[in-house]
Amino acid sequence: MKTTALGLVCMLTLAISALAQNPEGRSEQTVLSLRLFPAPITSTHIALTQALGLVGVYVQDGYILFGLELRSKDGQEPIVSVDLPSDSHLEDGLRQIMNQIPGYQYEVVSPHMINIYPVGAKKDSADLLNTPVPKFDAVNVDPTQVLTGPAGFIPELAVRLKPETSAGPQPSGTVGDTFEAVNAPKVTLHLTNTTVRQILNAASEAMEQFPPDRQPIGWTYMFQPDPASPVAGGKHSWAFLFSAPNNWKKQAAKSAVAGSV
Repeated sequence: MKTTALGLVCMLTLAISALAQNPEGRSEQTVLSLRLFPAPITSTHIALTQALGLVGVYVQDGYILFGLELRSKDGQEPIVSVDLPSDSHLEDGLRQIMNQIPGYQYEVVSPHMINIYPVGAKKDSADLLNTPVPKFDAVNVDPTQVLTGPAGFIPELAVRLKPETSAGPQPSGTVGDTFEAVNAPKVTLHLTNTTVRQILNAASEAMEQFPPDRQPIGWTYMFQPDPASPVAGGKHSWAFLFSAPNNWKKQAAKSAVAGSV
């Protein structure tokens, strides 16, 4: 009996130690356990970005942004449905959506950021988002512009997007929704030994500095493979993704208070 009790104590100590050394695990659990609005949420046959935005705007006591990487043969998003009962949580909505897009996985990267990408994408050196960036400096910029036109801010990405048949310095082959609000708030980013994916995440996360009337946004990158394309193997599209509720700042404050208790 003494041996068993001692073993239980050791296991508990190890578990507590592991949790203390893995704050990401705590962050993930906190994010996924965020409550959704206490009413059913139902919408059928909608684009994936719409579904993520729908779940996001119903998050209570916090807010969440998505960084979405898609690979599409026809340039179209997956179509999914959302059917959540009352008193659901973010994890319920996310899991329901993910079950409808096989071949994709998600990762909680911060208290306000979730990435969704094809399985194995983060280890694929050919993936544009994994392009190494030794140093990134963006001073007083609209982060939305970074999300929708990253090649204009990241020289390493611009080089990879330069057509193989062109000797000119200008990159091409990128399309996306450009968006810049009037008097848009600006941010400054300094990153080292990073990647395009991490820069996009950082640009979104920096929007937590925004005033209450300016909603932060996530990002979407779609790759449409085309072996005949001279531009990094296909067509590359960039856009923003809304998922934060209008009262995101107040919700974030509630989350911060709850986290400090």
